[in-house]
Amino acid sequence: MFSRRFRLRSRLVIVFAVVVIIPIVGSPLMLHAQPVDEGLKVRVDALLQPSGRSVAGIDIASHAFLPKLYAALDYQPVWTKAASVDALSKAIARSWEDGLVPADFHADYVKAAVTSQPQNVAEREIILSDALVRLLYQLYFGKVAPNGLDANWNFERPVLETDPAETIAAALKAGHVSDLVNKVSLKHPLYTELKALLQQYTQYDVSGGWPKIPDGPPLKPGQSDARVAVLRDRLKITGEWEATGVAAPELYDQSLADAVETFQASQGLDPDGVLGSATLEALNVTASQRVDQIRANLERGRWILRTMAPEAVIVNVAGFYLHVFLKGEKVWTTRVIVGQSYTKTPIFTETMKTVVLNPDWTVPQSIVRNEIFPKASANPGYLTAGNYYLADSSGKAVGDVDFAAYTAASFPYRVVQKPGPKNALGLVKFLFPNKYSVYLHDTPSRQLFDKSGRTFSHGCIRVEDPLKLAEIVLGDRLGWTRAKIDAAVATGKQQWIKLTNPLPVLILYWTVDPSPVGGASFHRDIYGRDARLIKALNAPFKP
Repeated sequence: MFSRRFRLRSRLVIVFAVVVIIPIVGSPLMLHAQPVDEGLKVRVDALLQPSGRSVAGIDIASHAFLPKLYAALDYQPVWTKAASVDALSKAIARSWEDGLVPADFHADYVKAAVTSQPQNVAEREIILSDALVRLLYQLYFGKVAPNGLDANWNFERPVLETDPAETIAAALKAGHVSDLVNKVSLKHPLYTELKALLQQYTQYDVSGGWPKIPDGPPLKPGQSDARVAVLRDRLKITGEWEATGVAAPELYDQSLADAVETFQASQGLDPDGVLGSATLEALNVTASQRVDQIRANLERGRWILRTMAPEAVIVNVAGFYLHVFLKGEKVWTTRVIVGQSYTKTPIFTETMKTVVLNPDWTVPQSIVRNEIFPKASANPGYLTAGNYYLADSSGKAVGDVDFAAYTAASFPYRVVQKPGPKNALGLVKFLFPNKYSVYLHDTPSRQLFDKSGRTFSHGCIRVEDPLKLAEIVLGDRLGWTRAKIDAAVATGKQQWIKLTNPLPVLILYWTVDPSPVGGASFHRDIYGRDARLIKALNAPFKP
């Protein structure tokens, strides 16, 4: 899926090769030679110098691309028709529907240019063209460079090879501004659902949002509290409570408890109907904060959805779930456990190449230092009880070791846990080689899957039903049946199974899951990634 790594481009010219591969106006038009507008040429050429990149007090982001565009236009003005300027102005105004900031696209200047006569044609041309280029860039690639927030980001962006100046010039000559913007806009169903959700929550926000529920002790069904009326008003706005007529306004009755359970389920909370601290915190997230949360996930969509393969294992770390897609269809979903806040599961992509049945576990050195060594030093029987053995750097098992001769930092041996029911990896693991030593695996700690906030691992991803995942992957790739898998597991012997057709694995971070039928699940920002992204989305645009 991802044969090349993402590389941040320092110039905007590459960005718009997309329009070369997306037909907009057919083949680029042959532009008839006309006398060059020397004033426009001089001003456009000046963009190549640092001192010439501010026009009428406006910073020009596409300073490297516009000289190519206007060379393709024979340095003729192109924003001469009010209809084209109006189309651009309307597209900029609608950029909020994608969670973008119209001010990034010189919104005030463009709106005024619809009806005003240009005092300086060259300046007008440059600013309007820069507005269009900025808009196309952000709609296609996103505003924020993902590896600016995460240096380890390795998802591929579309590879753009052809200079797009001729095609964009042809579209502008034909007055096809709206078509150009529409073709670049992302049409993925998930993105479309997020846009609809943004509209819904923007309306909540501009209408005043919802009331804040005061702090207080946990509230259970059957109890009375002055906060009940506020709670009812809060849930009525977002649709969880729809009953009419209340006999006892302060009574926390069953209909309201049912509404709270519906809300809790949408927030990834235990749906117990109790108004506890976590539920209260989620209820009091403002409409404006939800708008920003949706905007953050629209941006993530622009980063990856265009290159999404039809077959993949997708893990949403923030949502604690795993999806399997085969031939473009979602065939299975299960719950997962991810890394704790201090051992975060990284966000990256690689390809699954091997499935291991009855795996052993070479304990990471960080766990050996912090957990295994102290316990083994204090209890001579600890390693045997846990089915561990020690190995040297070559992997050869070693005998008795004097722990007192070492510190946790100087301990030179590997700790390996043998296959079996006590093994931390359970009965199966799925390998997609990566620099983080992260993989998918089974676990003997089954009870943890019933928790709502499943951040319990050291970074790897524990799968609730890993043998079902093995059945899907090995069945699709190698024709294995569940009976064959169970028989292999029953031997207790470790078996490495190579996939002849590797399967992409995407470890993602989505804090909003829209529903195709309306509504959404909002996930807690467990690693604090939303805040940094929202800050970058609201900052001035810098390519």
